[in-house]
Amino acid sequence: MATITVEGGQLKIVYGNDIDTIPLDDVIMESKGVDSVVFKQCTAPVVELERSTITVPTSTSVEDLIDQIGVLIDVNDSGITNLTFVASKSDLPSPVGGVITLLAEHTYYFTADVDLLGDRLLGSQDTVILGPSSENASITSTGLGVGVALFTTEWTTPIRHITFRDVDTCLDINGVTNAPVALDWTGVNFLNIPNIGDISTCDNWIYSKGAFLNSKGFVFSGTVGTIGIDNSIFVGTGSSGSIIELSSTLNVTRRFRVIYSSIVAFGATVGIDANISATIPTEGYIFDTVNFSGGSTYLSGITETDNRTRIDNSRGVKNTAEIGNYYMLNNATVTTITTQGVPVKIEGTSTANAINQKFSHSDNRLTYTGGLTRNFQVSATASFTSGNNRLIGLYVAKNGIVIPDSEMYATTSGSGRAEAIHVQTIFEMDENDYVELWIENDSNTDNITVEFLNFICKSLD
Repeated sequence: MATITVEGGQLKIVYGNDIDTIPLDDVIMESKGVDSVVFKQCTAPVVELERSTITVPTSTSVEDLIDQIGVLIDVNDSGITNLTFVASKSDLPSPVGGVITLLAEHTYYFTADVDLLGDRLLGSQDTVILGPSSENASITSTGLGVGVALFTTEWTTPIRHITFRDVDTCLDINGVTNAPVALDWTGVNFLNIPNIGDISTCDNWIYSKGAFLNSKGFVFSGTVGTIGIDNSIFVGTGSSGSIIELSSTLNVTRRFRVIYSSIVAFGATVGIDANISATIPTEGYIFDTVNFSGGSTYLSGITETDNRTRIDNSRGVKNTAEIGNYYMLNNATVTTITTQGVPVKIEGTSTANAINQKFSHSDNRLTYTGGLTRNFQVSATASFTSGNNRLIGLYVAKNGIVIPDSEMYATTSGSGRAEAIHVQTIFEMDENDYVELWIENDSNTDNITVEFLNFICKSLD
């Protein structure tokens, strides 16, 4: 019986107690017949194996193994020199002082669960780490010290479809020296890691279709352009700490965005902890269609009313809205009319709605406190009394100036009362713009008492 494998860049053939090895860059697949497969070494005789004598791992068929080896031989024979398939630690560069320095401009394709046995990885310029799937390819290092990062780099590093697992600390990435550093990671999992580690300065960290599983302690500091997360799940450990921490020294120049993802924080674990001193643009904290669950604190230092935050379509937390409402009930304060046909602000005490966001309130006034210019719709309804058969006009006013297209009229009855006159309009508002409801007597200078009023201003964006 013969066993064939690929180890350390060589085709290895074991016949009983005999072992032959052939460098992959010196091998071609001569033929693949019904009964046998023929490997040819350029500088040695042809190797022919009977298919019936080839043994393979229980999870692999003979056909699959032959095809995989054929691909590896073809890759090496094609002249590609910057790709290494990694099935074990021995396929990587030799460690020096416990550090395995990965080659620059080189791709490492991990085909199995690889244990570095106490050593750690150091990335070089544009090192790429790949795997076929985070379900069947992983990197760990049994015996790696507490607080020692499994992977350290100062360079741009794409990572795809692999799991980092079962170490105390996984990452130590500093993008200051070799900026700009781009970290685009897809299908990358972190499993059983209590301190995922640090990213200090990078242009972007883009994380897609990944998972933090029984892991936490991912810290951002320094200057980062975009932290972008999509279609991912984050499950903490239940112990003290946060899954993601945005430190006091973090300066996000564009955005921190989480979309179509789940954050599961339970026990003493916080979901996302944003230090109040972290710097981020207006509405730079973006959460869209995010499910928060687990029962712990989901967001610390981030609230839906903060101008730095935008939360939409998310569950488990309050969503952001630009909405203001106030009302008057049985108001007895008279609005004095000094000039016929000239609108004035309605007088009286109004009450703000408890759900108001991005607006401050004073009597018959809402002031927009949001940080971005938006379009708003205003609608208001009022009931009032004045002299008999008086023509009364109602207006929305912005920054003390009535908006002509909001104008509506009603005539008081023979008893001097008008019921439920309604006005509405739309307009743009900037931060600190304010809106009010104004009224006029178009018949004479009889005073007006607005007894009931309801005023709503809401964003259309």
